[in-house]
Amino acid sequence: MDRRTACLHQANAFREKAIADPEHHDEWIDEAIKWLERAREASCHAVVTVEPSELCAIFPPATERTSSR
Repeated sequence: MDRRTACLHQANAFREKAIADPEHHDEWIDEAIKWLERAREASCHAVVTVEPSELCAIFPPATERTSSR
């Protein structure tokens, strides 16, 4: 099971707790929301950081400038 699916299962478990325990409904819903947000994050693309020196190797600086006139 991937991380996104596991988070969705956790969110569903807290939703069911909210239904079964009306006295603490809001708390369980808050937990379910947290797990849904984690599931959304797990389905997003990874963030890659690049040092400026590495960036120049990937995208060499332009040697010519174009006139805007």
